Amino acid sequence: MFTLALKNISVLVICMAMGFIAKKGKVIDEKGIPVLSAILVNITLPCLMLMSMQREFDASLFSSSMLIIAITLVLHVGEWLIAYFMMKWLKADEDESVIWTFSLIFANMSYMGIPVIESMYGKDALFYASMANMVFNMFVFTLGIKIMQKSGNMNLKAIFFNRPIVATVTGFIMFLCSIKLPEVISKPVSMVGNMTTPLSMIIIGCILAGNDLKTVFSGRKVYVVTFLRLLGIPLLLLVILRLFVKDEMLITVLVMLSSMPVAAITAIFAAEYGRKPSLASKMVFLTTVLSVFTIPVMAKILSL
Repeated sequence: MFTLALKNISVLVICMAMGFIAKKGKVIDEKGIPVLSAILVNITLPCLMLMSMQREFDASLFSSSMLIIAITLVLHVGEWLIAYFMMKWLKADEDESVIWTFSLIFANMSYMGIPVIESMYGKDALFYASMANMVFNMFVFTLGIKIMQKSGNMNLKAIFFNRPIVATVTGFIMFLCSIKLPEVISKPVSMVGNMTTPLSMIIIGCILAGNDLKTVFSGRKVYVVTFLRLLGIPLLLLVILRLFVKDEMLITVLVMLSSMPVAAITAIFAAEYGRKPSLASKMVFLTTVLSVFTIPVMAKILSL
């Protein structure tokens, strides 16, 4: 499994490198990144999530999907508690605490988690990953915004009517009713959905290209948060799930999703709310680079 994981991650890294080179070579500029991100979030990712649920209703799969939603809810709450106590120990200033708290709660489940799960474990695992991502999106637009903002109210429309959630809910209803899209619709939707993996890696590469490599690997506290994000939280989750859950695919998907690097949206929110965007970008960069090595390690541990 380690070799397979390394092979799949290597493919994704090459796509990431293409984005990095494109950004450095000015093929994609700063204005292009938000456009690509909008295409990913609003078009390709919803198509991928919708198609991942195009299957006949299965009672055991339904039961597992409800369980994965419940566990993901508890996981985010647990990560918030871990972050709360870690910030007390690290004695960080307010803005640093905000970035590190956000980093510990929100892994890159969409941009990187979905492609990794699909490439390593196939379409069945993608169904579970889509359900977990629905919970992730709801949390990131509620708790995530509340953590980042200094004042103001949450945008309820952004929570319940963003396109990935709408696509997931629609796909899940179709799964419950065993409704299949006609081929004339499913084929183009599937083709567009398949663009998610390379596009997401190109976007991450572009984001990484905007970081200062001289400072990105410095700072003891940064490595404490990085270790928890990439290995500490996933290993703790694995131990707990192995005690109570028998579905190995469910365990694998949740643990792998929790071992993803810091969510790319951390840097976007940090810039929007004035919360040290340079530190947020640094966390995204550092954890993404190191995840190339830690994700295969987690895959190997899961296979034991």
